[in-house]
Amino acid sequence: MESTPLPDDLATLWFLIRRVAGLMDRGGEALFQQELGISLAQFLVLSVVDAHPGPLNQQGIADRLGLTKGTVSRQIDQAVAAGLMNVETSPRNRRENTVTLTPAGTDLVRRGDTAFTRQRSAIVSAVDPDEMKAAIKVLGSMHDTLSGE
Repeated sequence: MESTPLPDDLATLWFLIRRVAGLMDRGGEALFQQELGISLAQFLVLSVVDAHPGPLNQQGIADRLGLTKGTVSRQIDQAVAAGLMNVETSPRNRRENTVTLTPAGTDLVRRGDTAFTRQRSAIVSAVDPDEMKAAIKVLGSMHDTLSGE
């Protein structure tokens, strides 16, 4: 951590969350580039579509990932060009598109899940399971408070 003390526990927590999130993002980016030849953002979009039963629209993906609709749209365009995803006009609203994975997209998600599981075990094994549960509980409560849920 930095040598200058932070003013309080909340500032320290904020600092650590940002640093850990950045490290996790960089690690995920490197993992998915190396293993699959795609970005972390691309993998996350594909994973959300894979996990959702039935077709999903761009805004639904953006909401689940906390990304802008424009960012998701670019990822979808790349996935379609790579043969990983299909885009169709929504049957409920002709101004809206829905997306689904192709078999190649589903296969890529499965391979990414396997790669992530391998990397995850190295990270998780370095943290006491009770401390991990406590951290998740605290961050969940903070999320709910800050998001108004």
